[in-house]
Amino acid sequence: MPDGRLTMDGFARWLLSTVPPEPERVPYVRRQAGAVLRLWQLDEVVAEVELLVDELAGNAVRHARTPFSVTLTWDGRTLRGEVTDVNPLPPQPRLATTPDELGGRGLLLVIGMADRWGFEGHSRGKTVWFELYPEAHRG
Repeated sequence: MPDGRLTMDGFARWLLSTVPPEPERVPYVRRQAGAVLRLWQLDEVVAEVELLVDELAGNAVRHARTPFSVTLTWDGRTLRGEVTDVNPLPPQPRLATTPDELGGRGLLLVIGMADRWGFEGHSRGKTVWFELYPEAHRG
């Protein structure tokens, strides 16, 4: 069983809260998300979601530098991933990078891989989210 809080109440929801903003926690979060998806029998999107969660968790560590939480929800049609931190600054996709830059492409990857993505500011920081429609990814 994955760490965190797993509920099944009309839809499936997993929450891993108060993750420390430490780089070594990012692979842990990625593995936990993969375990949740396998439990939900969404094997066809495990690799994509692990990469998306990795990017958003990595951004929380690098840019927000605050504890963060990760949520996955599945309603039978839409898989939604969220990373919430307490830094109110919105994510800034870098639309142009040079080949020698080591970073700056993470949100572009999210934009390209997710069926939908966005962010929501709130009184305690922000949530960056993505959605996938697994049925569209089968085959």
